[in-house]
Amino acid sequence: MHTKRILLFTVLLLMTPALALASTARLEGLGVIPDFVEDYANMFNYPVSIARYPGLVIGELGVYAQYDRGFGATMGLGQDDEFGVFGIMLRENSNFTPVPNFVGTPGSQFDVLWGMNLGKASVGIRFDNSSSSFEEVDFEKWTPLYFIYTAGPQDITINDMNTWALGFSAGMEVRESDRIEAAFEYRKLSFSVDFLTAPRTTYEDKGNASFSIIGRGFFNVAENISLVPLFGYNKYDYSFKVKSEIASAEDSADETLTNWRGGLGLKVDVGSWFMVGIGVSQSKQDVSAEYAVAPAPTALNTLVFKSTAAPFLFGCLETELKDWLTVRFGAKKVLVNEDAEITFVGPGVDPVQYKSENGMIPDELRSDVFSATGVRLPFFNEPFVFSLGVGFKFGDLDIDATMNDFYPFTGMYWLSGVEEIPFSRISATYHY
Repeated sequence: MHTKRILLFTVLLLMTPALALASTARLEGLGVIPDFVEDYANMFNYPVSIARYPGLVIGELGVYAQYDRGFGATMGLGQDDEFGVFGIMLRENSNFTPVPNFVGTPGSQFDVLWGMNLGKASVGIRFDNSSSSFEEVDFEKWTPLYFIYTAGPQDITINDMNTWALGFSAGMEVRESDRIEAAFEYRKLSFSVDFLTAPRTTYEDKGNASFSIIGRGFFNVAENISLVPLFGYNKYDYSFKVKSEIASAEDSADETLTNWRGGLGLKVDVGSWFMVGIGVSQSKQDVSAEYAVAPAPTALNTLVFKSTAAPFLFGCLETELKDWLTVRFGAKKVLVNEDAEITFVGPGVDPVQYKSENGMIPDELRSDVFSATGVRLPFFNEPFVFSLGVGFKFGDLDIDATMNDFYPFTGMYWLSGVEEIPFSRISATYHY
């Protein structure tokens, strides 16, 4: 059973939740942290900003071949939005996954938002919820949809996956056309996993809360030039405990993922606009295992993995070629420093340590850093990212798309015979 527990620890380590909700195709095409750019997609991170978007209908086809489509709308309440702006977003799947290795939670997902302008100040709130429940009564009717890891033939099902969050946001105008915004989110992630084979065992989260706090500002420093500072900190808790028919199998693990980041962008707006900036961030995975009885010496004791971008540099451009056509592109260069340390319960078992400066821990080490446990290190940073996007305007309807990196090199199918989709994400926005 200790092997099973270690493997489940490993599976949980693979989860790297989104630190912000998925951006629209416009933001992805710019290739920057979404917070740096003013766009309606940021109202999910900063609910206060919904007050600036009182009349939208939103459609998201999402990422090609993934189930993250969505539909939403915002609406002003009362004359001249005197009672604020209300918004709702219906999503195919949750952007947070309490159980790893899933593209969203296979259950209901919605976001409800409200924001109001109070003159120099503004406020906003957001609630999102996703839940799914499954029970396999007949062992022979097992379905792979709820499969995590095969420790034996058809012996694990997921019974429950839930997440909900409540967010509060505020903004203030500090000078004419200058403002600051901040948001706090309280989130609960929960899951349970049942082993169907004897002895019956259930893995449950410990019920610990997760939270995030973020902030940004927009300050004009000269004609057509503005500064955009931002900061953020979040902590997600995946700690779980084991319930079993056998008391000696009731182990537990404390698991957290923390991230902090800060940055400064310089935006130049001359009709077309571009931005350059610098920032620093760190993501940290922290695991500590506890056992009901003494396990094998090679059982996992602790794992600490840090991935630091020190610094990251970025730049992006958005320009209107025609009244109906906009092109945007951007890049981010990350100087990655990573270090990992894994310790084991046995006093005679040496810890595993890795350290990489200005580069990532090699793939062959990252994929299986210790074969006895199968511990795998997640990816938090990419050394270089480039994005290219286009936007089409048809009256009050905007269609934005993120270009597939490989598509321009194929010459399209009718020239090269290579099948590549042109766009990896498509979104639509109707202004009324």
